[in-house]
Amino acid sequence: MHRCTYWWVAVALVLVLCTAGWAAESGDVDGNGRVDQADIDLVDRYLRGELLLQDAQIAAADADRDGRITARDRDLLRRRLEGLSLKNPGRGALELSSADSGIVLDKQTGKPLAGVEVALPDEGISVRTDAQGRFKLPRSAPGKILTARLGSYAPKSVTLRRTGGLYELKLEQLTPQLMVVDDGLYHLGNDDFAPNSAGALEFRKPSIGGRFEKQFELTSFPRQDLTLRIGSLIGVDTPESVAAGQSGLKDRRLPESGGLRVFLNGSAIARLVLNGDDIEVKLPRWLLSRGTNRLLLSTDPGDQNSIVPSAGPEGFYGRPAVGAIDLDDVEFAHLVIEDPTGSLVGGVREQELLRRPSLAP
Repeated sequence: MHRCTYWWVAVALVLVLCTAGWAAESGDVDGNGRVDQADIDLVDRYLRGELLLQDAQIAAADADRDGRITARDRDLLRRRLEGLSLKNPGRGALELSSADSGIVLDKQTGKPLAGVEVALPDEGISVRTDAQGRFKLPRSAPGKILTARLGSYAPKSVTLRRTGGLYELKLEQLTPQLMVVDDGLYHLGNDDFAPNSAGALEFRKPSIGGRFEKQFELTSFPRQDLTLRIGSLIGVDTPESVAAGQSGLKDRRLPESGGLRVFLNGSAIARLVLNGDDIEVKLPRWLLSRGTNRLLLSTDPGDQNSIVPSAGPEGFYGRPAVGAIDLDDVEFAHLVIEDPTGSLVGGVREQELLRRPSLAP
């Protein structure tokens, strides 16, 4: 090839590379060869969760080159369009107007996670996050539990806020110190609750009864207490939840023994009287055993300090059902156990025991 031809090929290649780089940084999101208000509008629609952008559009809109499209990118593009200085711009946050939209990140690295299943379990609705870790779900009533699950990560959940806004979920990778006992969402109670009960508008799944049990195994005796994490809890009607503005049962006398009780190997270890997310319950070391251990969550007010394990085929249940018992209806999502010392190595296995049938008459 002639030397002159080589020169023109090199020039052409440089021009292509420069043009590609300019396109990625120019803010020309719609690809019409110029930066205008239409590009800003596309970024705004993306931030509101109204559309998804292609990879080339994301590269063009990513003004601060951090690999994510945020309100900061929109502001930088607007300043560029208006000819304002871009020195030391303030760092913005992702903004979405949909009540059930947001982003899922790796807690350790802060990087977006693609392919995460984000769901409203009691509505039977689920979607997958895109390449930027973003998701958008149909609007739902505040107070519902939103969950996120992905392969080798611990599940995450959050209770939808009344104010809506961005939901930023950070997933933790599973390690020998962090193991999943259950990643589902369940409704405990007897499907008998007042309209102004906490969570009454959110319950869609039928009740499975007053008690829920799971078992897990330890390959060695732990060197310290373990921690049980409950992802989210709604529906608790107690004097404490009324005082906190979570329950509307202000004119009703609530039993002092209400709430959600947690048992470990037959002994009561906690009574949860408030609704919330990321609830931690200590699992006392002295109650744990090498091998099989049993967790029980109960809204049955008859379960007080301890439950004597049954020797029958029905498993680890206490006294027989009493139809007249009024059960608190609650929903909870996800059970995860943490042990910083690592006794969970290969130990926690997901095996669901028999669930007690509804205690409703």
